[in-house]
Amino acid sequence: MRSQAINIYEQDPVFSPDPTWTLAEPRLLLVDDEPRLLASLKELLDGQGYHLTTARNGAEAVAELGESHFDVVLLDIGMPDMSGHDVMDVINARGITTEVIVLSGHTGIEAAIGAINRQAYGYLRKPYRTDELLALVRNALEKRRLHIENRNLFARLEQSEKMYRFLIDSSPDIIYTLDQSGRFTYINRRVTELLGFDRDALIGADYAALVHDDDLDRARYVFNERRVGERASRNVELRLKCNEPASSERHFETSLRTISFNSIGLYASDKAPSVEYLGTYGIARDVTEKRRAEELITYQAYHDILTDLPNRALFHDRLELALLQARRKEQQLALMFIDLDRFKIINDSLGHLKGDELLRQVATRLRSCIRKGDTLARLGGDEFVALLPDLEKRTDATVVAEKFLEALGAPFVIDGSELHISASIGIAVFPEDGENDDELVRHADMAMYAVKSDGKNGFGFYDRSLLDAAHEKVLLEQELRRALQRGELEMYYQPQVDTAAGNVVAVEALMRWNHPRLGLLTPGRFLPLAEEMGLMVMLSDWMVDAVCADMQRLQRDGYRDLRFCINLSPTCLGRDEFFRKLWRTLEERKVAAEQLEVEITENICIRNPDLAIRQLNRLTELGVRIAIDDFGTGYSSLAYLQRFEVDTLKIDQSFVREIGQEGGHFPVVLAVISIARGLGMDLVAEGVETERQVRYLQQAGCRVMQGFLFHRPMPVRQLQSVLAGQASARQADVPLQEAG
Repeated sequence: MRSQAINIYEQDPVFSPDPTWTLAEPRLLLVDDEPRLLASLKELLDGQGYHLTTARNGAEAVAELGESHFDVVLLDIGMPDMSGHDVMDVINARGITTEVIVLSGHTGIEAAIGAINRQAYGYLRKPYRTDELLALVRNALEKRRLHIENRNLFARLEQSEKMYRFLIDSSPDIIYTLDQSGRFTYINRRVTELLGFDRDALIGADYAALVHDDDLDRARYVFNERRVGERASRNVELRLKCNEPASSERHFETSLRTISFNSIGLYASDKAPSVEYLGTYGIARDVTEKRRAEELITYQAYHDILTDLPNRALFHDRLELALLQARRKEQQLALMFIDLDRFKIINDSLGHLKGDELLRQVATRLRSCIRKGDTLARLGGDEFVALLPDLEKRTDATVVAEKFLEALGAPFVIDGSELHISASIGIAVFPEDGENDDELVRHADMAMYAVKSDGKNGFGFYDRSLLDAAHEKVLLEQELRRALQRGELEMYYQPQVDTAAGNVVAVEALMRWNHPRLGLLTPGRFLPLAEEMGLMVMLSDWMVDAVCADMQRLQRDGYRDLRFCINLSPTCLGRDEFFRKLWRTLEERKVAAEQLEVEITENICIRNPDLAIRQLNRLTELGVRIAIDDFGTGYSSLAYLQRFEVDTLKIDQSFVREIGQEGGHFPVVLAVISIARGLGMDLVAEGVETERQVRYLQQAGCRVMQGFLFHRPMPVRQLQSVLAGQASARQADVPLQEAG
């Protein structure tokens, strides 16, 4: 029996554009419960450029339709679990957009009618001809493509129309038309919202009813515009009147086009139409807030938001202008770099809100100290600069600097609390200290840092030596980075002597730099620089390995009870990797951890005691001893000290140096000794240089001392000689000083 094909078309309602349609590879779902027929159908369609998916029954077909999109479904009617009609009912119920071609073995008309009623695209009775099936699939895909394109186009047109109506009805601009006499023939409701005029009352009124009197001359060109295209008036600003007394004048940016109308039936004529001027069409946009915003943005672009002072950009503009005038008039000008002292501590302890309020008050006080033609600016953070043009002599800048310091010296009151702050001020004068803005700022900054180094709370002028020192610092930075690779670092050791027994019980490890140009440098010359450069971790790792290597060497010589004391940066103690490296180094060098003593300053413990406890406990777990260096020079707290597992207290040399006369009383030294005794700690006095100091410390109960009176720092080879001499003297029962 010849197969029968039925095409069924339906009209879908308007819908949004369908993004799922692709021409590259249409997706087909093949559904049949007969495996051989399903395989044959797939083989037939394979290679036609389709993406094929198969389903062995109705339930699988519904599952596939729920998970994926298909352009055409080739559906068998007679399936036992769920018929093809049932599958089409699910498709229609769920609103699935696809074309269904029914493949049926039924000869009755009921199956075809059921397919038609369920909006199937086509119907083929089995067996069907291959060309009929392929043609029907192509037609279904073509129909789907055209249908989707049509409804997408229709949806876009409808959307465009809705958007156009919305824009006209909800335009933020005043849209109007005028006749040849300049009377309104149309105006939208925005005129009421912005200006307070009744739009109906304006129809037929002259445009002059809205225009500010001072702008009427310019308005004639706008509201009587006859030009078209690019020559028409655009972006002309006019001030329009407001009908409400409380309303302020508003500025409008007006774009105009002239509309030329043709007479009725003109387009049906072959002759050129005559043009008759009918009026003007325009759009007026309110730019009042825009102008205010532009003014605000411009102001903020050149001013500091926090203090309302000129910012870096405006300051440099004024500095360049002042330099031009100074060159032309052959005058001097001064640039002052002002940096607040200890502001970070106040900011961190009280919070950024109070810190910002302090900066605002500082700006107010500094502004009150300058002349009208001077410029005070904030560069950022707690850094301010002052530009003083028209100086008669260099020293005139000192008057302003003294005013600044005096103004900042008075207490600041913030939230009922008094705060005290000072400043360091660096001064550079044109033309002696710099020919351009960059040199003046840089040299004033260098002078400010010199003041900070000298104790802060003062001012100073730039000097050529500051530049030389800066160049030397930069050069030293570069050389320090190469010092490790070149083997220029070396460990020196200063012995700690038990004055009662007369022997060396410990040594303090001190780093030295054998600089090829500057000679032997002590830690004070390069360790602060290394701290700034972030090299302390690398230097500390090298120091630990070098000290442990020397410990191993002396241990082989028989000095197994000698302690080695090393100073560690807080940066190292905060790193987990440091503790692992320290443990590995002790293991590799085969030295006892008890022979190593780590010296830390008391400020590390007081600043964050909980963190310090954890760090010191980790050292104790390794077996390393702990010493507090420079005890008494910082913010000592006995409550915190009791919580730390500390083995040794060191009396700072600043207290030892005060012991200068017989019979004197030095309570701080006595207090430190008493604390060490009470807590069961060892005690070391450092910086001992006289016999008087030795006698006083011995009488007070301190036996172990360190200083130039006994030994200066020495390399490990010299230390070996000292220890060997000590051993020989002990065997001969000779005092240590005589043996030395």
